[in-house]
Amino acid sequence: MKYPQLTIFNYKIVYYALRIFSIYWLIDQYVKLSALSQRSGEIYEPIFWLQKIIFPEFPGMLLSVGLLVACGICIIASVFRPSYVLNILIFLLMAIINLPLSANFSVHHDNHLLILAYFLSIFLLPRDLEDKDYKLVQYFYLGILVTYSLAGMSKFLGTAKNIIKHTDKLTWLDKNAAKMNTYDSYWTADLAVPEWIKEVYAYENVWVMLTVGGIVLQLLCFLGAFNRKLLTFFMVFLYVFHMYTAKFVLADFENANYLLLVVFFPYHMLQPLFKRKETALA
Repeated sequence: MKYPQLTIFNYKIVYYALRIFSIYWLIDQYVKLSALSQRSGEIYEPIFWLQKIIFPEFPGMLLSVGLLVACGICIIASVFRPSYVLNILIFLLMAIINLPLSANFSVHHDNHLLILAYFLSIFLLPRDLEDKDYKLVQYFYLGILVTYSLAGMSKFLGTAKNIIKHTDKLTWLDKNAAKMNTYDSYWTADLAVPEWIKEVYAYENVWVMLTVGGIVLQLLCFLGAFNRKLLTFFMVFLYVFHMYTAKFVLADFENANYLLLVVFFPYHMLQPLFKRKETALA
């Protein structure tokens, strides 16, 4: 398949795969909301104005379940009858469900990527897409990938600023930057740093190269939106990057990792397998 056809082919599968994943996401949010509802109400502190307006207090489970069920119904309905209205409702409901979760301290939340994915795909209905519309899918990929590019740019500019101003702050070019970032995360969580992590960080020069290389790749993530091979490469890179942050920085990006696989997976590579089965059956 040529690139435009391949891009549309992959997105049409992404549309349905994303909704299957979203049902799992709703169940996961129920577990999180149920656990948080057991906390003291004093811990809950909305920060953003929208959180303060919609959820000045942590929502009761009846309301939470109602929102989750309503979102689930819209997701299932959008599988059988894709529409702009359903996509908008799913986006809004997911954003609302996430508000009380993101307002809780000490709770890792990585829901922004899924919410962003639904926002960017509101007008991308599989039945309406033709090969000539591949650029619309590119913008969908770009919107997700640019969040990582901006994070890489922030690290790059922050490092450059400290070097130019000759500050005494630790930069990502320092040998102990990655190690101290990990240690700080474990100390904040009141956990002892595992011995195997200490041994891994003993290779200081290697970690400087890995850190700089990681920042550069983060910065270049947006390029994956315009090339299928690069998109697959950055999918693998971001998956490994999230696995690193989970083990070394205690950042829980499990759902984000699943989402990356669902959205960026090269489904076209599986097409020959289906053709072989069809030939065997014939």
